[in-house]
Amino acid sequence: MKNLTGALKRNPLYFINSLLFFILLSAFCIFISKPDGFLFINQFHSKFFDYFFTLFTNLGNGLFVIGLMVFMLIRKKFGWSLQIGISFLVSGLLVQVFKHLVYSPRPKSYFGSQVIHCINGVTGTGSSSFPSGHTTTIFALTALLALYVPGRRSGIFFFMIAALTGFSRIYLSQHFPVDVLAGSVFGVLTSMAVYVLIPLKVFEKKFPKAGYETQSVKLR
Repeated sequence: MKNLTGALKRNPLYFINSLLFFILLSAFCIFISKPDGFLFINQFHSKFFDYFFTLFTNLGNGLFVIGLMVFMLIRKKFGWSLQIGISFLVSGLLVQVFKHLVYSPRPKSYFGSQVIHCINGVTGTGSSSFPSGHTTTIFALTALLALYVPGRRSGIFFFMIAALTGFSRIYLSQHFPVDVLAGSVFGVLTSMAVYVLIPLKVFEKKFPKAGYETQSVKLR
């Protein structure tokens, strides 16, 4: 419990914003039906945001995470890279379990392409909408990055990256709001568990530093 409290104190702004995100999106999903909630959001679109979110959503792609891990290894941030890798694998496995257990058509399959705004080559079909994998990935990643780089600015920055990526999944008609809600919760909880149960010092002992910069950023 003490380790969890200490982790939350490293970047309270990120976790407070994430909690508010969970609460507000939960209320939205509770008081507005699944189809009505999606259609309400789907009515707001433009060519600029079609292009913007088509690119932005890739921050939740697994290839982006793998690329970041490789970059961290090059920078000799072994602990960071391995923690992110473990969180990515665990959260990804959790997502796949739910996708196979829960039958949940994607918006395009649910409504049909004639009813909602779709983007050619981006909006997909299928029955594996719940939960959002991209949202899970980006919240898992940013939660750890917020812990590695504490501070007000980093807390806001990493949260906004995660929230916008989650929103992009709804905007692109890939997911319903409830899918994004579940993904965000899965992502944050997975990374918190990894950070607390497999602390950085475990990796730092395995990969002793030879004069290069410390792997964990300490609070000042």
